[in-house]
Amino acid sequence: MVVNRQRQRSICPHCQLHANICVCDQCQTVANGTPITVIQHPSEVGRSKGTLRILERCLDQLQVVVGESPEQLRQAGLSLADLNESTAVLFPGSDSQPLEEADTSAIKRWLLLDGTWRKAAKILHLTPQIAALPRFHFAHPPGSHYVVRKAPAEHHLSTSEAAAYLLHTLEPRLDVQPIHTAMAALVDKQLAQIPPELRNRYQKTEQR
Repeated sequence: MVVNRQRQRSICPHCQLHANICVCDQCQTVANGTPITVIQHPSEVGRSKGTLRILERCLDQLQVVVGESPEQLRQAGLSLADLNESTAVLFPGSDSQPLEEADTSAIKRWLLLDGTWRKAAKILHLTPQIAALPRFHFAHPPGSHYVVRKAPAEHHLSTSEAAAYLLHTLEPRLDVQPIHTAMAALVDKQLAQIPPELRNRYQKTEQR
């Protein structure tokens, strides 16, 4: 068996992606005091366009569990029995509250869902313990800069952008710029992989 050693050297040992799209060297620590747990849908694991890897490199307090069903989530380390009203879910719905206008002082832990809109909603549908938690949405989210992956609507954010805005709202003195910096680097690297004649289909908005 012939091993391509050059390719091995080009794979990042942290994110397991090629150096052409790895942004680990752009990630700096964000000392968040608010614990965040990201529930990642299994279909998102290993996606080169996923932004969760930025949070994994930046956030001090982050737990990632992969799964869709209650059993998968338990096996991944999420204790559903311990979930109570001190844990909240960031996901819009008919009964969700606008984050910017809500009193979140009783919330000690936040759950974010990493997946397409449909797959994130399915996690909630399959797991009543999560669906029953207090839910919040962004009333005035910033515009997304992640132009390389199509969002369901203009106000939708990538997982890293959502976490950055969540922390900015909850901890106004916390510097979340490292997340935005890494996101900008990721967009630049992803755009560089697109043929020049197709690149103009992706319009970057002005960076923060």
